Amino acid sequence: MFSIKSKLELNLKLSMDKGLYKTYRVIIKCNSLMETIEKKVKLYNGKIIRSIPIINCICATLTSRSINRIIEFPQVRYVLNDCCALLCANNSVLASNGVVFEGNYKLTGKNVCIGLIDSGSYPHPDLLNPKNKITKFVDLINSYKYPYDDNGHGTFMSGIMCGSGIESKGLYKGIAENSSIYSIKAFNALGKGYVSDILFSLQLLLNESSDEKIKIICLPFELDIDNHFILSLFEKMFQIAVKLNITIIVPSGHQGNLQGSIKGIATLNNCITAAGIDTTFKDPKSYKYSSCGPINKVQKPDLSAACVNICSINSNTQYIPQRNGAKLYPKPLENPYVYYTGTSCAAAYISGVCALLYENNPELTFNDLSSLLKISCNLLNVPKWCQGSGMLDLNKLLP
Repeated sequence: MFSIKSKLELNLKLSMDKGLYKTYRVIIKCNSLMETIEKKVKLYNGKIIRSIPIINCICATLTSRSINRIIEFPQVRYVLNDCCALLCANNSVLASNGVVFEGNYKLTGKNVCIGLIDSGSYPHPDLLNPKNKITKFVDLINSYKYPYDDNGHGTFMSGIMCGSGIESKGLYKGIAENSSIYSIKAFNALGKGYVSDILFSLQLLLNESSDEKIKIICLPFELDIDNHFILSLFEKMFQIAVKLNITIIVPSGHQGNLQGSIKGIATLNNCITAAGIDTTFKDPKSYKYSSCGPINKVQKPDLSAACVNICSINSNTQYIPQRNGAKLYPKPLENPYVYYTGTSCAAAYISGVCALLYENNPELTFNDLSSLLKISCNLLNVPKWCQGSGMLDLNKLLP
């Protein structure tokens, strides 16, 4: 006999049975009639945080009693805890990847927008000059109107992808300097972001992709879980992106160089997963914390890029962009650049490279782009399950 309790995720059910919390932040997956369930959430004194109709999901805070009433409705398929993802990072990205750019390549990512779900984007001179690269900014954490970054991670990734390098006379410019970014702040100052906020951000980017010319979505974070239901929600989002000719790029994560250590969204086959390479040695080797595949018969990661001691733009994490509705302007940074290490640097680099390819041919499909990247890699003297098809070689890829 079917029990409505089977609609509850096991960990959520155990927490409710023990009465651990007064309220729970949950994701409600609906079979149909989402609007009906949203009305019931409000009726039961719950608070709707995010509505994600593209995958029939609602994020809300509810008491145990309210959750037990909600699951009685046939329109509700499943209810689970809204868990958190973590950002993946702690010389010039071009130099680290063996790229000597001056005069060699004509592609710059012009007319291509990269969607970025991260901790925000600080109004750094490299993102504002000679033109503003932040075409749109949405803040899901503090609801500010103007760009800022109280963590620094998102700004760093923005610089890798499209920084102009104006503060370094071009030395630390991004891989696709004339591309732009649609920056969504879904991660707080500590580098934590709720799954529901990430899914909502993906929906926003997909819905506005045509108007904003979004061709790539960079997700430089790690979802350190094996929750197959949550992964199915991301897989559905990624598949919608593929149909729209939008490529999702994710890092392999930081689970270490153990075979089969890769987890979360990095295992999905409708995104490109970038592993990290340490190029600080004479002979490049796998970054020691970069997660490794394989996953069943699926080759993950797909390919690799440099991720150790990468230099990109810095942030003033204390900067607040507005007060009483009035815009505030940042002071000049004492140190305009900073070094990070992490597989998210590899994901940001590959995102920038994809912008170059889309500039050259906006009609490329996900499979086209994935194939082009993979055949342009060089295998390193490390296990294949650490590097995928190898380290991307831009000299092979670009004319």
